[in-house]
Amino acid sequence: MANLYKFMGADVADKLMLDESHIGIKFSHLQDYNDPYEFFLTIDYNRSPEELAFYSEMIGMVLKQPATCFAKSPIITPMWAHYAGNSSGFVIEIDEDKLAAHIEEMGHDGSTTFSDVQYQDEPDDIEELLSRAFILGKPRYIYFLQTYIRRAAYLRKQTCWSYEQERRVITSEDALNKVNDWLMLLPVPISCIKSLIVGKNADEKLKDSIRELANKCSAKYLEMVFGRSSTSPFMLKDGIETHVFNEGEIVTPPFYCRECKEPVRHEAKMCAWCSITEVHKQRAAHSNSFRMLEDAGILQEYLTRMQNIGRR
Repeated sequence: MANLYKFMGADVADKLMLDESHIGIKFSHLQDYNDPYEFFLTIDYNRSPEELAFYSEMIGMVLKQPATCFAKSPIITPMWAHYAGNSSGFVIEIDEDKLAAHIEEMGHDGSTTFSDVQYQDEPDDIEELLSRAFILGKPRYIYFLQTYIRRAAYLRKQTCWSYEQERRVITSEDALNKVNDWLMLLPVPISCIKSLIVGKNADEKLKDSIRELANKCSAKYLEMVFGRSSTSPFMLKDGIETHVFNEGEIVTPPFYCRECKEPVRHEAKMCAWCSITEVHKQRAAHSNSFRMLEDAGILQEYLTRMQNIGRR
């Protein structure tokens, strides 16, 4: 069972519900996506004008379907920065199996694909396939070539995007509610939602709104937390119960600090940070020789001399 994670800005929260039992997930056509080189990962374009004209013809005949992007993890820090308003937004956790079953019930499973994006900087070697389609022109070779082009166009990105851990859903326009010429929404039953996670910079208005939505969906309400002992963030349920993302699931860890709630590696009442006492602070200050130089009034003179040594 896989879970999908949709990062969203705070401004989307009030527009998320389509009706009492469905949220709307936005779908877009490929040309509206943020990677300008997605179609360039199909073939090496250093070839004759005749071949390029033929290949352009093949691209023009590829079935164009709307798609939407999910991540496979809710704890990707750049995703929070780029797609959730610098951690002021939220993430929706969706059960992929339930979503796929819903699309099947709608009768659109035959035109819908769930697939991971592959990251690469060089095109695949399809020289033989392209040559056969170009030179022989047989329908089966053109079919094979178009099938490859479509998959490469929708599911290839440069390695610089690999941090996104992207998984895409591609479907037909018939499965979507077309609000206007630029907005297409897939109605997703709230029963598909497993949890809603607000970012560490979310304001109280968003927290209240997402908490209310979580209650309506019978889903978990979680708040993202960045601790001090690890670069991996964790989550708190109702500000009390610690959760972590582990092996594709949001779960409770075996050990966590009773003070700050951050996960710890071994059983302990408190993490090392929360275990610091006044005695520890006094000893640290006593061991800091800069304090003695500052008390003697010569710290700035010392720093200047050290900086001058580095310039020589």
